[in-house]
Amino acid sequence: MAAFSIKSESLSTSSAIKDLYNYLIDFNNFKNILPEDKVENFECSGDTCSFNIKGVTALTVRISEKIPNTSIKYQTEGLAKFNFILEAKFEGDAESLGKCNVQLHGDMNPFIKVMAEKPLTQLVNTMSVKLSQLKLG
Repeated sequence: MAAFSIKSESLSTSSAIKDLYNYLIDFNNFKNILPEDKVENFECSGDTCSFNIKGVTALTVRISEKIPNTSIKYQTEGLAKFNFILEAKFEGDAESLGKCNVQLHGDMNPFIKVMAEKPLTQLVNTMSVKLSQLKLG
């Protein structure tokens, strides 16, 4: 297995940090920051959601850690191919606009990593852009 880390650039938010945080801890909203053209079969229930990343794999994800107005970590469950932690991070005052980025950390077979790195980088970047553009509250 090979460790990897993919990080989007930090982008300015269009909503207050606390609004974005509260939006993302509800899995019903998680789909709205995923790239529509790369994700299919999205389902969520309570603390988990599942979806397919076209050309990569099917995923089941659960929230593994929440630090109010700072970060939310999502962890994959039950995958043989690779396991990862997806993290939405926020910078700035909870009541104000700030910055956000999305990071992906994990381990996978080096051969699979070569094929999956580009779509996973696109996933992280798209999620960060969509998160930064959300207008809430």
